[in-house]
Amino acid sequence: MTSLLVLITTILAWNLQYVTFDFEFEKFFPNDHPDSQAYTKHSAQFGYDNDYLHIIIQKDNHLFDPDFIKRAHLFERSLTKINDVENVYSPLSLQHVIKSPTGLVIFPLIHTKDPTKYQLRQDSMRIFGNPFYRSAFSENRKALSIYLNHAHFADQRRSEQLLSAIRFQAEKHGIENIRLVGKLSAAGVFISYIQNDFSKFLIGSLCLSFVLLLLIFRSFKSAMLPFLISLLSIVWLFGLIGMLGYKINLLSSLLPPILFFVSMSDAVHLMNALKKTLASNSVDRVKGAMKIVWVPTFLTSVTTAIGFLSLLWINTEPVQFLGLFASIGILIAFVITFTFGLLVASISSYETKKRILEVPESWLNYLLNNKTIIIGIACVLLMILTPGIFQLRINSFLLDDLPEESQVRKDFEFADDQLGGSKPYEVRIEVTDTASSIWDKEVMDQIIKIEEYLLNEYPIAKVQSPATIIKYLNMANNGGLNENYQYPSSSGAYSQTLRLKNRIDPKRLDKLVTANGKVARLIGFFPELGSYETGLKNEKMLLFLKDEIDTEIIQYQITGTTYLIDKSHELLSINLLKGLLTAILVIGIILGIYFKSWKLLLISLVPNLIPLLMVAGTLGWLGISLKMTTSIIFTIAFGIAVDDTIHMMSYYLKSQESDPVLRMKETFKHAGSAMLITSIIMMSGFALYLFSNFGATYYLGLFVSLSLLIALVIDLSLLPLLLIKFRKNAK
Repeated sequence: MTSLLVLITTILAWNLQYVTFDFEFEKFFPNDHPDSQAYTKHSAQFGYDNDYLHIIIQKDNHLFDPDFIKRAHLFERSLTKINDVENVYSPLSLQHVIKSPTGLVIFPLIHTKDPTKYQLRQDSMRIFGNPFYRSAFSENRKALSIYLNHAHFADQRRSEQLLSAIRFQAEKHGIENIRLVGKLSAAGVFISYIQNDFSKFLIGSLCLSFVLLLLIFRSFKSAMLPFLISLLSIVWLFGLIGMLGYKINLLSSLLPPILFFVSMSDAVHLMNALKKTLASNSVDRVKGAMKIVWVPTFLTSVTTAIGFLSLLWINTEPVQFLGLFASIGILIAFVITFTFGLLVASISSYETKKRILEVPESWLNYLLNNKTIIIGIACVLLMILTPGIFQLRINSFLLDDLPEESQVRKDFEFADDQLGGSKPYEVRIEVTDTASSIWDKEVMDQIIKIEEYLLNEYPIAKVQSPATIIKYLNMANNGGLNENYQYPSSSGAYSQTLRLKNRIDPKRLDKLVTANGKVARLIGFFPELGSYETGLKNEKMLLFLKDEIDTEIIQYQITGTTYLIDKSHELLSINLLKGLLTAILVIGIILGIYFKSWKLLLISLVPNLIPLLMVAGTLGWLGISLKMTTSIIFTIAFGIAVDDTIHMMSYYLKSQESDPVLRMKETFKHAGSAMLITSIIMMSGFALYLFSNFGATYYLGLFVSLSLLIALVIDLSLLPLLLIKFRKNAK
């Protein structure tokens, strides 16, 4: 047995080196949702809308300075030579087209080749008088935009290489103030925070738990066993993840604390049983401890694993990954506890004379003498907190988890404040009659309605669509004057304008209209409003389109990464809560079968549902929104908290004492001691996460700690009163 354990540990420890991190937004989309399937089809035609980088270059004064414009243009040209860059668009390379009696006159929008101050002054007047050109510049006229389309990355290292190459070229060409806004920059910083928190708090939890175990057991040997069991559980699980080639994402980064504290609970209950079992030798002590803890520990492992397995019903890869490997890890912890743990215990002796943390003997007397007060306090707290549940709102902000001082967050906020927005917005347009074309006048008349609504009512900045191209060509066809940047209303003017279409860069058209002319897209950018407000705006727009758009001419659909991220946050938050309710139901049924009593089933749920209700109410009153990273807290808290309830009820029901009060005193002495130890260690471990600057980690630490504290208080107050009353009635 020892050789097998060593061999497995060695193999899995070796595979830890293959554990990598991932932050693919697309993986959070529900695979079977119609919107996801529509986006897959859309991205196959136009590419991923998130494969862009918004490069913002700033100059505090005189943006149209000849030397700066020249260097900026050289920087822009250098971007096209970087690996994985597909296209680069900016006003620095845009041309202004005018139709004259002698033909088309084409000249640079900005004179970047040996520019003079006079030329640039004229250029700036033309630019800021035209909404099409002006959208590429900030409101304060101190920054301009360069949009870069890049390859679709599945490997974060390639992303970092591209970002490094862009920064290098900026430094090389003397562009000192540069901001990078897009998935690449956001994903990089998210992964950085996940990696830092993953390692920092895992090490911190290990060290803190060992110190606490040492203080509680006052024996190095006694503290070492549960510590090693937890450590081995983590090594086995993540070695398995590395061996199978999976990557750690935002959700699966929660696995270490889940596994660490669940395995710690198993080990502490075993250690406490070993300490409390009186026997003349180690083997008999192990046998005695097994009788006490094997069945309840197996039951807690199974029920907790089932709780996380309920996440498999949510058809989203990262959630399923968390559910599957949390369950596997919990079962691994059980196996290690009752193989390695018992193996060490059978060859070691543990002193039983040293007192460890215990529930005071006077506590039960206090409970029995103050039943009304205790029940009253619980009811008052529920009455105050639970109405907050109705204040809960599903709402997510893409970068809300990043600290305010994060440079990436500042860059996105700058784009929101000064350049119309940082989030891409996309509408898919498809002709209803396959004999028609996007460029037909009656089709374009419908598209311009959508574009005008997005620009003026939503509002969305920098909208580009086939209608945008028509407005630009109409301007060129009418002397290049800014006031002629508008949609031609008459069929004759439209036909004349359309003749200039072949002068547009084909790469630009390919990004907006498919080659067969049957499908188009409207793309733009808007500020971070939060998924709730964005959803309201989308509903309002869809109502407008339902009344104004002729669906016999075109079909329309909101799509794109931003839309799906907001949608997936909403769906995931709801599904996680549904999964929690399912887990509660399944676990309740198992406990009802185990305890052979529906009354005991209800009693077992009380100390686990009340903390969830109180925490949910607290979230609501504090105005903290439900989103993926806060909804998962309830699953974690329930999965961990239910363990102590099962141990306590199992010991109480198996006790040989006939008197319910004496039975509870014995339960406090044995199971209560382990509950105090595990709860203190778990709460202290999760409290470490309060030192994180990353919002998801911080809220995990805060509300799981709060849930565990409430669960402990109820386990040691309401639960004993309910069990004593049940036992008396059973007589």
